[in-house]
Amino acid sequence: MKRSRLLLLAMFGVLLAAPFAAALEVPINTEHDPPVVEWFHGEGSEDALERLEQEAAEGRIRLLHWRLDAEEVGSNFPDDDARLRADTLGVASGPAVAVNGVVLSDLEEDTLDTALDGHASREVLSFSGTVGVLEADGDLAVLIRGTVTPQENLSEHVIVLVTLTEDGALDRHGRTATHLVRDMRPEVAFGREAGNASDVLWTMTPDHLEAAGVDLSGHGMGYHLSLIVVEHGVVLQSHTQTLPNPTTNMDRSAALIVLPLTSVVVVVLVLILRGEMKTDQALPAIGAVPWDGQGKVQVMVQAGTSPCTVTGIEAEPPWKVAGRSLHRDVAQGELDVIEVRPSRGGDAPLRLRLSIEVEGEGGWVQSLDVERTSEVSKRS
Repeated sequence: MKRSRLLLLAMFGVLLAAPFAAALEVPINTEHDPPVVEWFHGEGSEDALERLEQEAAEGRIRLLHWRLDAEEVGSNFPDDDARLRADTLGVASGPAVAVNGVVLSDLEEDTLDTALDGHASREVLSFSGTVGVLEADGDLAVLIRGTVTPQENLSEHVIVLVTLTEDGALDRHGRTATHLVRDMRPEVAFGREAGNASDVLWTMTPDHLEAAGVDLSGHGMGYHLSLIVVEHGVVLQSHTQTLPNPTTNMDRSAALIVLPLTSVVVVVLVLILRGEMKTDQALPAIGAVPWDGQGKVQVMVQAGTSPCTVTGIEAEPPWKVAGRSLHRDVAQGELDVIEVRPSRGGDAPLRLRLSIEVEGEGGWVQSLDVERTSEVSKRS
């Protein structure tokens, strides 16, 4: 295990033992949200937006307001995450509405009601732990720490979108937006096998929050945090809660004692996470073309910021692959396709293990769940 990861685990232990005041952290909300409805803003259709805001106020939906047109209209609302999410869902421009990651054909009330009536939340991940707002050298950071446990075997495409929304946002021209998405961070570092619990430590650092226009110093906060589990953009489950106020119900003497201690922890933590981020960027991205259960599987390997060499591909039982030892060099940022022929697995799920040497990072083993074309067809 690399030194940085050992430091991360050690710091995680410090965080578990640190005497945080109750006002700084609250348990992760495990109740499921109502349907997640995403509004991609555009000119016109104010009536549709008003309906959504009313539905959100009544608790029928979890509304996410994306400002796709912020740059075009000279707004300082964030739009980078909005564009990424729109690209994922195939939204070219607003106004548009998606329910649980499925874009609606129009903005009519009947269309929305039909989509909401078809909502069925799943429990593919269970969360336990805390959400906190911590002070770091006078700045505030968001920290999520705890355990994530898959309730079923999950593909590599299942990710958690840590999403921060502002209840009532105002831009520099006086334009308003309710439930505006300020920041959305994808998290993928957790186990995929059913029952395989993973300790997680997810952060939104002060610099990151500032870039998103988030100000956590105001009275009452006015922010909500969501853990949204998605696969290929489609929402599987979601949990939302009010972001805690770091000084609520906390006397000044307690704050003076606790906050400097947590400040040291967070500063060190941020330094470690920055090191981890460099490692993540260096690692290759892997994927596979959906497979019909016969013939060869096409495995895609795209090198990150460091070149890599694929030294072997194995299959988990009952599957086997021929010619599992190899030496394929992939240059920095380049994509290579490697074909393997699985056998003897029948209808069992196919999981491959790739042995990869990454320049400057050493040897890694990455798992890849290969989807069947029949599974993809069922979702479409």
